[in-house]
Amino acid sequence: MPLRNTIIVFILLLVIGGYALYLRHQPPPEPTPKLYKIDAKDIDKIELRSPDREIVLERTKDNGWKLVKPVTADAERLTVDGIANDIAGLQITGTAEDKPSDLAPFGLAVPAVIVTVTTKDHKTLPSIMVGKQTPIGNSGFIKRSDQPAVLLVSNAFAAEVNRQVNDLRSRSVFKLKPPEARKIVIERGAETLELHRSGDNWAFTKPRDYPADKDAVTTLLNALDSTRVVEFLGDGATDLNKYGLANPSLKITLYGPDNAPAESLSFGFKQPEASSNGTYALSGNGSENPVYTLTNDVVVAVNKTFDDLRDKTVMRFDPAKAARITFVGGPVDETLERGADGKWSISAGGKTAAAERPVVQSLLDQLHDLKATKIVEDPMTDPKRYGMVSPTVTITVMDDKGQPLGQLRASILEVTINPRNSDEKPQTKTFGYATTSLDSAVYEIPAQAVTDLENTGNRLHADLAPTPTAGTSPAALAATPAAQASLSVTATP
Repeated sequence: MPLRNTIIVFILLLVIGGYALYLRHQPPPEPTPKLYKIDAKDIDKIELRSPDREIVLERTKDNGWKLVKPVTADAERLTVDGIANDIAGLQITGTAEDKPSDLAPFGLAVPAVIVTVTTKDHKTLPSIMVGKQTPIGNSGFIKRSDQPAVLLVSNAFAAEVNRQVNDLRSRSVFKLKPPEARKIVIERGAETLELHRSGDNWAFTKPRDYPADKDAVTTLLNALDSTRVVEFLGDGATDLNKYGLANPSLKITLYGPDNAPAESLSFGFKQPEASSNGTYALSGNGSENPVYTLTNDVVVAVNKTFDDLRDKTVMRFDPAKAARITFVGGPVDETLERGADGKWSISAGGKTAAAERPVVQSLLDQLHDLKATKIVEDPMTDPKRYGMVSPTVTITVMDDKGQPLGQLRASILEVTINPRNSDEKPQTKTFGYATTSLDSAVYEIPAQAVTDLENTGNRLHADLAPTPTAGTSPAALAATPAAQASLSVTATP
């Protein structure tokens, strides 16, 4: 390398090294000073005073927040925690004027809001007077009540503390956690449903004793848990009639564990404005709580009937007690019997053979575990409409004394849906329906469940086929089911 280049590189290294040494010996930059030297968790009370309102918030024993002025109500914990964090972490980014002679230019002659906090050790800190935003930049003017200087802070602080009461109210409709409820009462006009929890299971006690669908009840409680107030309309409403809440269309009352007070939610009219998507609602009664609105989809999610929440097990019986099964479907008409040794046999067309125990158990499991997607009708008014005049399969289960444990009738139907508009084509959908001798309901079940029962019956029937001889196909000897018959009906939505 030429001597000239070497000298240049050497000089550059000296310059860089010297600058690095200079930076190392410089004191660290001073952090932006904070207005208060406190932690948010130490704030016990927040007062927000504006020319037209005064709001007081106090921390609760469980570290939440409550409104104590101008109304007494639960506060939205996350919102108030955010205000406390902003107050404790408020950083001074500069000084606008040390000793102003006039506070009006800064919006501090009549502050938009005056913030006062009291700590857990009962010490009230100097108030923060919040003024205007700066003409340029992203700053706002504030002033401590004990100092003359006008200070600069982030303009986001003013928006965070300049709140209305409804900004701070809790938007939960229940104080208790709905999933922890032990009892539910649903009132819809003259109809009353009452459900009680035992362990993880739910059961009706009104209108009659009946098992409830655990998943359906859990979905209802989760919907209530996630429900949030959209808009508060006013406290202590004296005329509940105009909201449809004097005689609510729906009222849900939850009872918590350990004798906790019952809490209710009532639903009234839909908001009349065409552009709105709200329904009037009320927690408790109008003398102590505000009327508010909830979205209409909340009503749909929680407005459940007995049939919506009842257990949708199609045929409740004890498979261990089954000793005789008759199966009729298509070309199959067979009888299964359990012997004293626990083994099963199958009889049909004058023939009897040993039945495969795992296949019989599969049939019993299919019957026992069959769940409806919904209850279509109770009681059934038209058997033909659901294919019950000539069901796809009819299965009867009896015990060892010949007493019936239950009979299932199931059908697959093809339903043609005629469109409302002439330019659309009709659609064909397949549905499965079932009824039992145990109750009067019509159950909608997956069509595949009916097909699976048919296939199991056919598989058992194959046990009656003779042992194939040379040149004879086992498939030719096995019973071959006829083509599935389906009832076609036309429905217009």
